[in-house]
Formats: sequence, C-alpha cells, structure tokens
Amino acid sequence: MAKPPPIPELDFIKLTSNHAEFGNKLAKLAIASTTFGEYAEHVCGCWFSLAQEHLQEAHAAVTSSCLRTAYSRAYYAAYNASKAARYMVNGVVSLKGDDHGRAAVDLPTDMPNMATWSQNITTLYEHRLRADYDNWLASASQNTLLPAQAVQMAEDFVIATEAYLTQKFGISL
Repeated sequence: MAKPPPIPELDFIKLTSNHAEFGNKLAKLAIASTTFGEYAEHVCGCWFSLAQEHLQEAHAAVTSSCLRTAYSRAYYAAYNASKAARYMVNGVVSLKGDDHGRAAVDLPTDMPNMATWSQNITTLYEHRLRADYDNWLASASQNTLLPAQAVQMAEDFVIATEAYLTQKFGISL
C-alpha cells in the first residue's frame, strides 16, 4: 500500500525533483529507503485518483447533456492517467502547462498499444480545446467523436493505465 510522504505531495515532488534519480542516489549512498518508493507510488495514486474523478464527471456530463464538459473531463481523465504513468516510469513530470504537450508523446514505450493511446490522447486534447475555447457554430462539426465516444476512449485509457501500472510496479490503485 502506498504511503503518503511526511510532507505535502507538491513539496515532495519539488524536493525530490525526479523520484527515480533521487531513489538511485539513495541506493548508491547505501541509504535503504523502501518507504521512499511508497511515497512515489502515493503521488502516482493521487494523479490516478484525479483521473478517475474526472472520468466520473465526464460520465455525469454525458448523462446531463453537458457536452462541452464531457469532452473536457474526458480529456482530463486521460491526461491525469498519463501523468500518473509518466511520473512512475520517467520519475518526473512537469507541473506547468507545458505538460499537456507531453501527455501523448511521453507515454512509457513499454505500455501496450502506446501508439494508439498516444493518438487517442491527442484526439481527446483537440476535442477539449474546442469544447473549452471555441464558441463558433462550425467548431462542433470538427469533432470526430461524440461526447460519449470521447468518454469511452478516456475510460479505456484509464483502465489500460491501471493495468499497466499494476503489472509493471505492483501498484494497487
């Protein structure tokens, strides 16, 4: 079971910078810390929980016919699942807006169907941008997915990410 760090999660991320490199340094110094890995898993779990929350909101938005919200929350579900995976594998993710550009291109290379998931996240991102920013009548016609399809795509990715993290790291999310 992942253990929360003794400091707030954002402070842990900033202090360790790259948890994989930090953990390797501790090992080289012969400083045993199995707890440190649990802290990183906790941070990963926080992002994954946020993905699940966005996914629930996306489903509710479809049910309520809040179509723009459905597209937006579907993307954010996939984005945060991507962030969880990228954090565990790469050791670090950006906490700034530039991370949206990394969500699709920095997926772990050993993740099953990585190329498909990368394209799907890009598609969800494009739909999210139109949903959140475009108020033109023609914008909706540029969507290639219905809101329910976008939500299903995000859900499939969240499920695949959970399976990947469980298999690779033994994480229980």
